[in-house]
Formats: sequence, structure tokens, C-alpha cells
Amino acid sequence: MELNVILGILLAGILSNNYALLHFLGTGAVLENERSTKRSLVLGLGTTLVMVLSTLISWPVNNYLLEKAPYFRTMAFVVIVLVVVEVLHLVGKKVLDDYCRADFLKFAINGAVLGLCLHNVEHSYVEALITAAAVGIGFMLTMTLYAKLKDIHVDEEAIPAPFRGLPIALLTAGMIVLALLALQFKF
Repeated sequence: MELNVILGILLAGILSNNYALLHFLGTGAVLENERSTKRSLVLGLGTTLVMVLSTLISWPVNNYLLEKAPYFRTMAFVVIVLVVVEVLHLVGKKVLDDYCRADFLKFAINGAVLGLCLHNVEHSYVEALITAAAVGIGFMLTMTLYAKLKDIHVDEEAIPAPFRGLPIALLTAGMIVLALLALQFKF
């Protein structure tokens, strides 16, 4: 695989194919994020790790075990994601339990992880792993960006009452999506 293909996959996964903003997968973890920037970064790194490990397992399972039974794909991938999250929780329990106790549930129910596993079956194994890493990094950047935006002091009185809270967060996401959609057009 050539370097320009790898860089193209990385840039697409991080910017122009952002799962949280453009595919609307895993947005609950992003929009309802009440964590600090550092905790959002850790949650994003954990989600990236879960994405890569789930792809590492789900791609061969799909191509070698589910080849003649694709209707089991979603159920099998849900089980794979849950097992990966539980194994990570057991391995890193002492280190991570004090820091992000409730975040392991966010890893397991994150729609971006399952969506990535389902979308990655169309790629080769190496492309799927690079895509998983890139999409995870894009998800991490989105979470960190939203955490940073919530740290900024905004005069609530300047926002009309119906737009306060989640509606203004969705409008902000929409503006970011419009900026990212501009990256998909060829000039």
C-alpha cells in the first residue's frame, strides 16, 4: 500500500469522514459530554483503542466465519465489541477504574464503534485497521473540541431561550459539519 493511500485514509477518517459529525454515530458521547478536556481526550483515546481492537477481530470473523451467514454480522459484532470492552476493563481495571469508572459503558454502547465495524467489512484488512485508527482519532478530536467549547464562557442571555442547551450544541455541530463537508469537494 502506498503512502499517499494511507495518508488519504487517515485524512478522510479524521476530517471528511468524521463518524460523530457526518455519520451521526456516537453523537450521544459527544454532545452530552460534561467531562473536562483531559477526560474527553482519555475517553477519545479509549474509543480509538476499542475501534482498532474491534476491527482487528471483527474483520477476520466477518470474512472467514460469517462469509455464508452475513445476517449474523450485526449480532456478532455487538458481541465482539462487548468482549473487547470487558477485556480492556479487566486488564486496565487498577489503572483506569479510578479515573474513568463509568466510561467503559460509553465504549460498549458507542454507535460509532459498531458502525465502524459494519462499514469496515468492505475494505482490505490493512485499510480497515488504518480506517479504524483514523476514525478513532477523528472521534477523539470531536470530543475534545466539544469539551473545549463547553469551557468557553458564553453569555446565556445572548442566546434565545429556545436555543439554549442541546439546540445550540446541535447548531454548532451543524456548522462544523458544513465546514467538514467542504473538504469532500474536489477543487
